[in-house]
Amino acid sequence: MMLRKRAWDMMRDDFPVIQDDASLAEAIRIMREAMIEAPDSQVVVVQNKGGKLVGAINLWQLFYAVKQSVLKDENLKSDGEVDWDQQFANACLICTQMRLEEHVIKDPPTLKPNEPILLVIETFLKTRRDWALVVEGDKVMGVVYVTDVYREMTRDMVTYFKK
Repeated sequence: MMLRKRAWDMMRDDFPVIQDDASLAEAIRIMREAMIEAPDSQVVVVQNKGGKLVGAINLWQLFYAVKQSVLKDENLKSDGEVDWDQQFANACLICTQMRLEEHVIKDPPTLKPNEPILLVIETFLKTRRDWALVVEGDKVMGVVYVTDVYREMTRDMVTYFKK
């Protein structure tokens, strides 16, 4: 039954992790690799060297960071003759030097493993995020995406509607 579902029932316990001293380029690489395995994966957990949660970085934060580094050059927006390959190489170099810490969501939405589905949905609505970290103590146990909750909800609904 859907109303018996808890955060741990829907969480993904295989999620990308990066250390807080990594570069933005490393976060982009980690996110891309995670999306090969799970195309709707959209958050990377950021931890310190001791494994403690520092925050998270999601696709929107990465887009914003790329806009600041890769798309900030006025030459990229001009109509004139531009060496696009060189401009992109320059922008990527800037991106590799940017620190991840400037773009980390320091207070990500969190859930306790045993929180019921209604509280999971409430967290999504309240934080206006479509993901939340499942945390127990200082340890991240998993990530729940709104798509996971939707699949769980509709699985039971479709079964119920067929009766």
